[in-house]
Amino acid sequence: MKQSNTNKFNIDGYQVARGVIDPVTIDQVRQVLEEVLETTVDEMKALGIRVGTKNMVADINRLLDGPNAKNIDQDLRTIMTGQYPTKIRMDTRLLEILKSTQLQNLLSSALCSSNLCMHMPPMARFVYPGNSSAGVPAHQDVAYNEHLSDFITLWVPLVDIDSKCGGVTVYPGSDNVQQNTVRLNHGVWFDDIDVSGTVPVDCAPMAKGDVLIFNRFLAHKSMPNLSNRIRFSLDLRFFTDKDYSEKHYLDMTTWEVIAPND
Repeated sequence: MKQSNTNKFNIDGYQVARGVIDPVTIDQVRQVLEEVLETTVDEMKALGIRVGTKNMVADINRLLDGPNAKNIDQDLRTIMTGQYPTKIRMDTRLLEILKSTQLQNLLSSALCSSNLCMHMPPMARFVYPGNSSAGVPAHQDVAYNEHLSDFITLWVPLVDIDSKCGGVTVYPGSDNVQQNTVRLNHGVWFDDIDVSGTVPVDCAPMAKGDVLIFNRFLAHKSMPNLSNRIRFSLDLRFFTDKDYSEKHYLDMTTWEVIAPND
């Protein structure tokens, strides 16, 4: 008998769901993020980054791994690592994906509750073309989200994902225990965790409108982007009203943002 989607998530710790968000909405969200990158070109050129060439990613990595990485403007350094600063992630246009009834049903099924909450703001990322090291090393999301008592992660590609553009690699069986780790030199990512003894699964291909959900302990990492286009994506953390957050979150029952200690 074929496993249900819910059983797959419960057993494997992850699930790819197809066609749950309107591709038109996906395109509109991506356009918001594309506009931001255009404004950083001159700043990166001033640092000696050969923007738009095959050397661009190597130049960025050299600066971020160097001793003066923390002297670079925080917002620009964040963008250089493939993330967007908080002020960009606060743009309410990014939340349009939450209006999908199919997405809400998927989350309710995975969390066994219709009373959904989402950590604010969502995370927005991109990976430049030709980035063989991608951005985020193998990690568990629980390490970055200690303010949440429990949650699941939703990864939303904003472009079509194939083996060249890459997406997310997951490590089924890695979610038995939380691992300790330390931050890298540039102060944004944690170092790789040990995923030996597990068999990686590349979540590709995925079309615009497909999503990936996984639990907070499942180890995963970015796939390389070996294509000639930028990979844009969102990742969001969801929990129920039975859990708690020490930071701002969106109550998806009332659509109000709740501040800590409210």
